[in-house]
Amino acid sequence: MTQFVRRILIEPRAVPGVSAPALERWRRAWFPAPGMGLLALLLLGAFAVFGWRFFQWAIVHAHWRGSSSAACPGDTGACWAFIIARWKPWLVGDYPSDQLWRAWACFAGFAWFWSWVVRRSQAASMQRVLLGFVLLPLAFLGLLLGGAGLLPVVAPTRLGGLLLTLVVTLATFATALPLGLGLALGRRSRLPVLRWLSAVFVEGMRAVPLLVVLFIAATLLPMFLPAGLKVDLFTRAVAAFALFNAAMAAEVFRGGLQAVGRGQREAATTVGLSDFAALRLIVLPQAVTAVVPALVNIMIAVIKETTLLSVIGVNDILGAVENGAKSPDWVGEPNILTSGHVFLALVYLSVCYGLSRYSRRLEAAR
Repeated sequence: MTQFVRRILIEPRAVPGVSAPALERWRRAWFPAPGMGLLALLLLGAFAVFGWRFFQWAIVHAHWRGSSSAACPGDTGACWAFIIARWKPWLVGDYPSDQLWRAWACFAGFAWFWSWVVRRSQAASMQRVLLGFVLLPLAFLGLLLGGAGLLPVVAPTRLGGLLLTLVVTLATFATALPLGLGLALGRRSRLPVLRWLSAVFVEGMRAVPLLVVLFIAATLLPMFLPAGLKVDLFTRAVAAFALFNAAMAAEVFRGGLQAVGRGQREAATTVGLSDFAALRLIVLPQAVTAVVPALVNIMIAVIKETTLLSVIGVNDILGAVENGAKSPDWVGEPNILTSGHVFLALVYLSVCYGLSRYSRRLEAAR
C-alpha cells in the first residue's frame, strides 16, 4: 500500500457562514419586526431633530470670543467664550501662575501612565497597574503641595478645577483599595470581633449617602479633633471619599475572594503553605484579577461623585464653572451657565466613556 504524507500545511480557511447582502443585514439589525422597526424610526427621528438643534446651538450660532457676558447676547447659541476665557479656574483652580509647570507635569504624567495602562498586553499582570494607582497620587501630591525644602509650599485650598478632580479621584482610589481589601479580609476573619466590626462599618457606610458623609467631615469632624490639631477641608473631603468608597470596594473584594475555590486553599495548605502564604500567593492574585473590571466601575463612580465637593466649598471643576458664572464679568444670560454645564457633561462623558470601554476590554480578556 502506498502512503502519502503531506509535507506542506493546509492554509487555514474561514468558518463557513451564510452570506447576505449589506442591505439585508442592515434591515435585520434595525427592522427585525414591525414593532421594533417603528420604534427604531421614532428614535432615529428624535435623534435627528435634537441632534440638529444641538449642532446649531453648539456650533452654528455659538459665541467663541469675548471676555465678558456682553460677548454672549441671547440664548440662541452656546457661550464657549466663557469656557475659553476662564480656562485657568476650571483647569487648575487658583494654583499659582508661576508654578503651573507642576500642574502640567501632573497632567502629562497621568496621560503617560494611562497610555501605558491601555497599551499594555492583556495577558500581563494587573499588580503593576494597581501599584501605579497607589503611588501616582502620592507623587502628585508631593509635587503639587511642595515642601521639604525642594519646592515652594502651595496650600491644598488653592487646588481646584480639573486638577483637583484628578487628584481627589486618584487619592480616593489609592486609599480606598487597601482599606476595602482589609475590610473584605476582616469580614472573612475567624475572629468574631474583627468580623463584626468590619461588617458594621461596611454596612453602615453603605447605608448613608455620600453627601451626608461629606457634611459630617466638613462640619462635625473638627469638633472631635484634639485641641490645636487642624485638618484642612481638602484632607477631610478626601478622607470622607476614601472611607465611603472603601466600603464599596470591600464588597467587590469580598465577591472576588469568594470566587476562589475552597479546594485551592486546601491544596495550598496540603503542600505546606501557611494561611498567610496561601492568601498572598494563591487567593489574592486570583481575587484581585477577577474584580478589576468592577474596580474600574468604582473609579468611574468616584469621578462623578467629585461633583459633590462643590457643595461643601471645595472648588472642583463644577464649582469653578458655577463660580465663574457668578463673577461680575459673566453675570448675565442663563445661557452662560448652561454652556458651562454642557461643557462639564462633555468632559465627564469623555472620561467615563473611556474608562467604561477599558472595563469592557478587561471583561472580554478574562
